Amino acid sequence: MDKLVETSKERFWNHEAWVRDTWIQAEAAKLPAGSRVLDAGAGASKYRPFFAHCRYETQDFCQYQGKLVKYLQPIDYVCDITRIPLPDGSLDAILCTEVLEHVTDPMAVLTEFARLVKPGGRLLLTAPHGTTLHMQPYHFYGGFTHYWYRHWLPRHGFVVDSILPQGGPGRATVCYLHAFYTSWRAREQKLKGLKRASSLAARMAVKLPIHYLLTWMLPKFDPYLDSYQICVGLMVAATRVESVPRPAATVPDPAS
Repeated sequence: MDKLVETSKERFWNHEAWVRDTWIQAEAAKLPAGSRVLDAGAGASKYRPFFAHCRYETQDFCQYQGKLVKYLQPIDYVCDITRIPLPDGSLDAILCTEVLEHVTDPMAVLTEFARLVKPGGRLLLTAPHGTTLHMQPYHFYGGFTHYWYRHWLPRHGFVVDSILPQGGPGRATVCYLHAFYTSWRAREQKLKGLKRASSLAARMAVKLPIHYLLTWMLPKFDPYLDSYQICVGLMVAATRVESVPRPAATVPDPAS
């Protein structure tokens, strides 16, 4: 969503966005007043209210012309995310939500973030774990696992503080079922006559289970399942250190 989730109806249809919004609001509240924060890939800058106590600035490339993002407020730094015109160590925190899958070189992005965040500063990241195509043609990766963050963040000077899943197997299944239904409907528009009528009848027969029954029921299994194995996305908080630590030889499982 290009806006904050505010109503119970929006929460039902965009549960993962609501989880993400809630997490970012809590992390923003931890930052001291006056902190300089950059929202990288900010889009419509919907998180601005959460950082009212901070010096909140935005970056985006402003080339996407689709329906998912509307640049309703001026972006402070219109530039490539790997070349942001700010001095080294000038930021107390960087927020980057649902962006890494849309850049061609995510590791270069981490390098730039490491340059900009001062020691002790925070990095708040979210990205899909599994996803369908969106914001085309600017979609280059299918998702990021907790192993990716645990491998690459320490190599760019960050200590991982927490990695939390958005949803789990149940919620992820719901998202793919909705994508299946949308793809079916798009294909149906190209049919004619009896084929189109038959498709419409079949699609209407499964609309209630897909959009309501399964959407309500399947996520209820998530507290009992491995949400790091299958989830909608991950929310990651990390802290910039003085020097790049030597990474561990093995990657710990977050469930252990």
